[in-house]
Formats: sequence, structure tokens, C-alpha cells
Amino acid sequence: MTETLKKKRWLYLPITIISFILGIIYLTKIADYLTLPFLSALLIIVTFLEVYPDKNYFSKKNLIKIISALVIIALALWYQVAVFILG
Repeated sequence: MTETLKKKRWLYLPITIISFILGIIYLTKIADYLTLPFLSALLIIVTFLEVYPDKNYFSKKNLIKIISALVIIALALWYQVAVFILG
């Protein structure tokens, strides 16, 4: 990831700064129940930016990244439903 960041700094840095600023505005202005979908969307974006440069989506390393991102999003969705909708 470090060498990818060095090569694509012009791409990652603005996306990170814009996402951080929009995330702070979003999390302070909107209700709490929208926080997890926003963070899940950011996780999908970051995972895609991590996996995309390799072009080998089905390598063991990339599959672990994709599956772990999906597990975290599934847990966030479960928490969202259990706490905010059912609770």
C-alpha cells in the first residue's frame, strides 16, 4: 500500500481530504442513524482503491481485503437494523 500511495498520491490525497471534510460535516449535521451507511460507503471506496491497482481481483490478498470489508459492512448493517430500526 505504501508504494501505491507514493505513486498515486495525487489521487489518494484529495479524495482523503474531501472525504474527511464531508464526513465531519455529515456526521455533525445529520442524525446518528446515518453514520454507519456513510462509513460503510467510505470503506467500500477505500477497499476499491486498495484492490484496483493490482488488476488481480481474485488473488488471495485481495480476496481477504474484499471479504473483510464485506464482513464489517454486514456487521454495521446488523447493528443498524438491531439498534435503530428494531430498538
